[in-house]
Amino acid sequence: MKRLLIVFLLAALVATVPVAAQQRTSYPSSVILDAATTTATGEVKKPPRAQATFQAYGTTSAGSGATTIVIEVSNIESPVNSTNVDWMTVCTISLTLGTTRTSDGCTINAPWRNVRARVTAISGTNATVYVRMGS
Repeated sequence: MKRLLIVFLLAALVATVPVAAQQRTSYPSSVILDAATTTATGEVKKPPRAQATFQAYGTTSAGSGATTIVIEVSNIESPVNSTNVDWMTVCTISLTLGTTRTSDGCTINAPWRNVRARVTAISGTNATVYVRMGS
């Protein structure tokens, strides 16, 4: 009887491990550029890990438009956010905007101290863009 109980418990454990391993994990994201309608620079953020993902998305209220957003990084402890002197571009995201949301993104895999998003060009009727950083 003891052996049967042990076998049953081991079988139950083996059966539940794959299910637990397949459960979806939610990864947090944070806004680094919020509702930009003109050329603008987002907040300086510290990536939570060496690998980070960036997703830009936006729309227009009518017709089409376009935007170019650069993701920039710096290892300087307190970089100046109002200039481009302390920053290096690690990726460029180009979107064609319309009344239906469009998006694109990029990733980095290096331990940068600071990151920001900057809209270098934007056009279209009431064009609005956002950038989120995930880890």
